[in-house]
Amino acid sequence: MGRLLLSIALLLAGLSRVAFGQTSPASEIAPGGKLRVGMIAITVLGGVAEPVAGFVGRKLGAAVEPVMYPNPDAYLQSFGKGEWDIAIGPRVLAPADKADSTADLWAISLVYVAAPGTEFSDTASVDKAGVKIGTIRGAPSDRVLTREIKAAEIVRIPLSPTIAADAADLLRSGKANVFGADSGVGYPAAEALPDAKIVRGAFGTVLVAAALPKGRSAAALALLATLVDEAKQTGVVQKAIDTKGLKGVNVTTK
Repeated sequence: MGRLLLSIALLLAGLSRVAFGQTSPASEIAPGGKLRVGMIAITVLGGVAEPVAGFVGRKLGAAVEPVMYPNPDAYLQSFGKGEWDIAIGPRVLAPADKADSTADLWAISLVYVAAPGTEFSDTASVDKAGVKIGTIRGAPSDRVLTREIKAAEIVRIPLSPTIAADAADLLRSGKANVFGADSGVGYPAAEALPDAKIVRGAFGTVLVAAALPKGRSAAALALLATLVDEAKQTGVVQKAIDTKGLKGVNVTTK
């Protein structure tokens, strides 16, 4: 009933705008029938976001144009620059003064990969003097570690198309004892390094949401929220996660 009422409200809002010569919510989201979608070029983010963007584009009758950013910092810096029409990425990287976000779409566990021969009982035991924790520079995992780690040393490396292999190499070289990252990087890194292990538990969670540039109408935000919720409810998000074979990634329930 709630979704029906919202759909009716959106329809009425759209008719009202058309009657007064204003832009409809759909064309406000995708001007000129084109939907530019900002994403981060990593499987656990952009790899899942692309099918969701395609679903939204089809619902709006718009051609989707992916705008891929090579790393989290580039994605963060894109806000407020007019480079995309909607963005799908970590909520923590969507500044509240530059964007309005929808409810969360999926959640990504942050995990530690321990180097071969290194043992940690759980995530809490990692933060010790003398321990070196590798992570991706500027990523949500970096933000969490920078805020929470008190005794261990953080070693940052840039995001790259071969980040899982890069993380494995960092552990193999002894430059880090553990590597902390999203599960989309952590599990492949552990598989790439014989005898490496995932430390029990998660040291954080990354919540992913869609966002509109600040200044769009409430009707446009409501329409986008409805469409991404439909992507969740109809299995589009789950199918994208399953297709990529991702571990530690789950569709959110709210």
